[in-house]
Amino acid sequence: MADKIKLALLTLALKAVAIWPYGVLHTFSALVYPLVYHVVRYRRKVVRGNLHGAFPDKTEKEIVKIEKDFYRHFCDYVFETLKLMHISDEQMRQHMRFTNPEVIEQLRTDGRPIFLYLGHQCNWEYVISITMWTHPSLKAVQVYHPLTSKSMDRLMYRLRSRFNSVGVAQKQTLRAVLTMLKEGQQLVLGLIADQRPSRNAEPVWMEFLNQDTPIITGGEVMGRKLDAHFVYGSMRCVRRGYYELTFYPIVPAEDEEYGYSKQYMRMLEKDIIAQPHMWLWTHKRWSMKRNS
Repeated sequence: MADKIKLALLTLALKAVAIWPYGVLHTFSALVYPLVYHVVRYRRKVVRGNLHGAFPDKTEKEIVKIEKDFYRHFCDYVFETLKLMHISDEQMRQHMRFTNPEVIEQLRTDGRPIFLYLGHQCNWEYVISITMWTHPSLKAVQVYHPLTSKSMDRLMYRLRSRFNSVGVAQKQTLRAVLTMLKEGQQLVLGLIADQRPSRNAEPVWMEFLNQDTPIITGGEVMGRKLDAHFVYGSMRCVRRGYYELTFYPIVPAEDEEYGYSKQYMRMLEKDIIAQPHMWLWTHKRWSMKRNS
């Protein structure tokens, strides 16, 4: 009962914010930015270290500019995500555009699952609106990591289940996908695989953003077993609060081990370099070292 009350109060409070138009929300974001960056200094050391490692040729002035632009966007991301609690279909289509949904439609016709690889780039939460651009029979499933706070986890689940999409906890992914396929469901599975892999697994390494980097390969292993299509969603910010995503089939290098995973990382790398402040630099992405 206590958790339900907390969730209800939290939802009510956040809805009071979400009802405001984007212009007002971005004003709130601009007011919060100095607190996050200068006062709280949220993961500033992590972000600065990641940026130096990723862009060794950039000057300190250039690094600081990317850092500040990232934190400004990070604050925008928070308020824009809250907007999912009070946004119309028309608004969603305006703020999140899919440039070539026909790619997904063509792949859908053979009944095989589609594994859509994404990065923590721009506002990845908005990709759930893919259902507004694809065939009604296609089920959109998003893999997520449950939050420690039960109230926040339930709230985020609600947000991620907008527009007839489905959120699935990471550990339940295979079972959920197999059940849907057994029922004859056509599905596109959204995977954000640019974080640090679990320390329990033997990591696969590659160079990513000028650093020796362990990568997540579980999605590829699962996808190969299910004979899935592999697609990369290249997301960019057109202007503040407006995003677009273009689908590209992932074509691995011939005979390269874990080729889909590595090619995905290379494609994501290009997007990060093009708009570096749009990636989530707060992850302790490179805390694992080879042979450590």
